[in-house]
Amino acid sequence: MTDSIILQVEQIIKQFPHQEIAAVDQISFNLAQGEILGLLGPSGCGKTTLLRMIAGFEQPSAGTIELGGNLVASAQKILPPEQRNTGMVFQDYALFPHLNIADNIAFGLDKKKLPKKEIKQRIGEVLTLVGLEGLERRYPHQLSGGQQQRVALARALAPKPALILLDEPLSNLDVQVRLRLRHEIRHILKGTGITAMFVTHDQEEAMAICDKIAVMSSGTIEQLGTPEEIYTRPKSRFVAEFVTQANFIPAKRRGQIWTTEIGQWELPYSGENIPEGELMVRQEDIKLEQDDTAEVVISDRQFLGREYRYCLRTPSGCQIHARTTIQTQLPIGTKVQLAIASQAAQVFPTIPLPSQKEMSSLSR
Repeated sequence: MTDSIILQVEQIIKQFPHQEIAAVDQISFNLAQGEILGLLGPSGCGKTTLLRMIAGFEQPSAGTIELGGNLVASAQKILPPEQRNTGMVFQDYALFPHLNIADNIAFGLDKKKLPKKEIKQRIGEVLTLVGLEGLERRYPHQLSGGQQQRVALARALAPKPALILLDEPLSNLDVQVRLRLRHEIRHILKGTGITAMFVTHDQEEAMAICDKIAVMSSGTIEQLGTPEEIYTRPKSRFVAEFVTQANFIPAKRRGQIWTTEIGQWELPYSGENIPEGELMVRQEDIKLEQDDTAEVVISDRQFLGREYRYCLRTPSGCQIHARTTIQTQLPIGTKVQLAIASQAAQVFPTIPLPSQKEMSSLSR
């Protein structure tokens, strides 16, 4: 392990009692100094359980976790959270209501038994860092939700941890505050150089804040890569659907051409061994052209500010969606031909329907 690796997770498993399926199943990854890793996935995929094992609140059933080259967790050993040199930012802020902002931030510093002068100086530094200088004597109830979350971040940063863990820190905030804090959190973390892990179920949030994203499903990592890699070249249908919210259209191969009910295209990324599957087309990669002879019809149109989102009905009755600039204004009921950016499309194998036996098992 090189000196730049802060966190090393090897084959981590978490099996809770009385549950057949592991909450976290054989996950491995490294996190380098200064990187921000996003754990992205739907509720119940295991991302918070993984974060809690790294924080020290849960013990792995198997595998190891090393922080700064030191073993902090395995099936045989667990180092308490307060001894791990990590900071934690929770969804609900977790501030002490009876303490003012300065004392809330000082809480973690007091445990390090630093001189009072040094504690006061550090409080001032982190308050300036999060843009709350001059508010140290206020109490949590006197601050907005966004300000309280910045205090929680300041408290986690104050002891200068090797790793900071953020568990859906923006989910309780209004949309405008969330958008502003996205930029602020990334700016603050990058400014300090502290390594971070950020749990979220919001795709845009993960892409805006994180250097790398681990997309999780059913306790495993489906894909780990940069936001650009995850978005443009998803490795599974789940990643494509969850991250890009793309359309999936039944398709069959005829030589080098993929044929669908909305047209046919030659695709550079199509999978040579797939005779049929589902063509993945992102909404923004579809262009609409009015054509009275076409069989695809606009069934709805939504104005989203800088773009339109069209709902299109295909000849078979399926619905697909397209996003266009506001320069493309077509009324509901218009017949359209579709052009797609073939270099951005992919084909995934058709997911087989579960058998009757599997359906019975799932219903139990």
